[in-house]
Amino acid sequence: MSNYLEAIIRQINKTIVDAEQKYYQPSFWSSLRVDYTRATRLVISFDNAISGIVFLSFATNLFFICLQLFYIFSHGVRGNTIMVSYKGHDVAGIFGGYEPLVYFIFSFAFVLCRFLAVSLKAANIHSASLAIGPSLYNLPSTVYCNEIQRFIEQVHGSTVTLSGLQFFHVTKSLILTVAGTIVTYELVLLQFNGE
Repeated sequence: MSNYLEAIIRQINKTIVDAEQKYYQPSFWSSLRVDYTRATRLVISFDNAISGIVFLSFATNLFFICLQLFYIFSHGVRGNTIMVSYKGHDVAGIFGGYEPLVYFIFSFAFVLCRFLAVSLKAANIHSASLAIGPSLYNLPSTVYCNEIQRFIEQVHGSTVTLSGLQFFHVTKSLILTVAGTIVTYELVLLQFNGE
């Protein structure tokens, strides 16, 4: 869904960039602004429908990332030799005891990559909506009209992004904030665990 919503907004931006060197009547800019309004309403409709899923996705991903980091920091990452009795003889496990190491590396990498991929894809909607403003400012002064001014005010006055139950908006700065929160949380847990 993020790809679809981002493509709609990028198409509007592409139309604006193509119109930079041409003179269009105010009716063209009015129809383009109406298209942008429809695109933002579509994003809002999708957000209303899936904001609970976005919130749940962020919460579970953060929980599992923090849980695995805490386990790795508190217990370390090392292979344990698992002895199995086979026909009266003790032998090492299937992979020499490195199954837990392989599991933790794979599961942590999977959860982290899934979180980053979903977050960055959803954040591209916001990035695409911000790219329209500079495109409108690059228009020559000869084509400037009231409809372009209204379009600029509408772009800067609205936040076009997905959210998690309106608690947070999915942007690229949110991803950095979440990474800082994870590091802080893990440091606090390790301090309490050490005591």
